[in-house]
Amino acid sequence: MNPYVSNPDNIPASDIYVDVSFYGRYFPRPDDFYVDLQHVNSRSADSLQYWASVVDLCNESIRIYPADKGGRDVFALGSTIIKSSHLHKIGGGRHTEIDYSYADANEIQAVAIAKSVLKGVRVPEIYFAGKLFLSLTPLQINDRQVLVQERIPGVGLNVAWPYLSQGQKESFKQQAREILRQLHTIKPTDGRRARCYVVQDPNILTNGRIGPLEGDILFSDTNIDLDMSFTHNDFTLSNCIVDNNKVVGLVDWEMAGFFGWKTAGEIHRRIRTPQREHFVNANLSEETLQDIMWWNDLYDDGMSVSVVEVQS
Repeated sequence: MNPYVSNPDNIPASDIYVDVSFYGRYFPRPDDFYVDLQHVNSRSADSLQYWASVVDLCNESIRIYPADKGGRDVFALGSTIIKSSHLHKIGGGRHTEIDYSYADANEIQAVAIAKSVLKGVRVPEIYFAGKLFLSLTPLQINDRQVLVQERIPGVGLNVAWPYLSQGQKESFKQQAREILRQLHTIKPTDGRRARCYVVQDPNILTNGRIGPLEGDILFSDTNIDLDMSFTHNDFTLSNCIVDNNKVVGLVDWEMAGFFGWKTAGEIHRRIRTPQREHFVNANLSEETLQDIMWWNDLYDDGMSVSVVEVQS
């Protein structure tokens, strides 16, 4: 099968995502939902009502990622991706949600930074980020943090992966490394020296957005990297959008920040990618295990870049 088929009408019955054909694939159509541009990043009363009506269109049939406890579902609505917890109801109609306002502010600023350096790789436009009062029968929901952003056409690299040759996989790894190097050229301009997100979340270690291991790696007592630079910090297969053997988009920038290459690589290897020990009882061949962990060494080829920069 062509790895880059994004039209749901052309996905074979044998595809593992055939039952959720909008997951990891986007083929734009004229009759898709498109946002009303007059409301983009507007907080007027009319615009807030409009964005609430957009969230109202999001139901389980278009949900591509169900939320963990306290998290937000992710919906694919036409040309948009929407993050919202409006379908969740906890005791007495109240939902305890992680405060995503810092995550969304981080994503907005990180996307703006990435646009300044990435050439030929799209990042999503952010259409709205803020709290909404959602009046959805039977729920009455106050102050849900909602993010609405552009959906980039193409196929998620994780979805294309089973259909790629080894040569294609290697090419995508090299393209990803080049993207990381481009991002790594961006240094903090405000004098900050400690590792940090673009927009710092004062409660990041306690609010559930990251686990204890990630918090320890990023924010230990030795919280200084000599080569501290801008990085995506969540460069998983599913966040890479590909088409015709090219990485055409990179999404999900909420974890982006200023970290050293070695630190970002440790997060990638230990947090973002599968670990061999997870499959110890799965009776998988070494070839299968190597394919599952193919993306784990993404940062390994760039260590010399960081060393040269620090020494110079």
